[in-house]
Amino acid sequence: MDTYVLGDIHGAYRALLQVLERSPFRPGLDRLVQLGDVADGWPDTPECVNLLLSIPKSIWLQGNHDWWLAEWMAAEAPHEPSNKIWLRQGGQATVDGYLRGLQGQIRQHFQSFFSKQLPYYEDKNGNLFVHGGYEPNEPIAQQDPYDLIWNRALWRYGQQAPHYSECFIGHTPTWPTSPTPCQRANVWNLDQGAGYSGRLTLMNVRTKEYVQSDPVPTLYPGVQGR
Repeated sequence: MDTYVLGDIHGAYRALLQVLERSPFRPGLDRLVQLGDVADGWPDTPECVNLLLSIPKSIWLQGNHDWWLAEWMAAEAPHEPSNKIWLRQGGQATVDGYLRGLQGQIRQHFQSFFSKQLPYYEDKNGNLFVHGGYEPNEPIAQQDPYDLIWNRALWRYGQQAPHYSECFIGHTPTWPTSPTPCQRANVWNLDQGAGYSGRLTLMNVRTKEYVQSDPVPTLYPGVQGR
């Protein structure tokens, strides 16, 4: 069994289909770790969730955009959100996606997916998976989950992730500076800007072999992403 790590999807269901088709990932045999930010930007967040729910042995981490979506689902849906910052950051496409005849999936997806996302995941090989980052001088289990989805310092300052073999993050796009996965110290960044004009990445944790989607705007002609 291999472990594959999947970057920030941001509602790009067509890109998600591409990387799964292009990768040797074996659903039901291999483990899939999705780094968060399934939601917001492109219009197909509900479809992305349905596909991820269908993959056995998959682990889902919570991203900051998923946090915003979960708040709306739990408290305000199906009414228009009051969080205008979220709407401007790609949330409007997600809300529209759930309100276009898919309102019955709001509660279902909250209960089966968004309420089950993890703040981080540690595997048996000593690897850490977290959406944004963490404070490396403190035990991660003692840190606020909200900080784990927003913290960018680990990547920005090229910090080592002590006590771990490797650390895999999303949240901070490497695109357009780098359209491919990047490594600093023992930290790998798998966000290649799929929410904007970049690509979605799926990587084998052991071999570091990866596949990518086409640039996402080419998969959604005439549609505005983030």
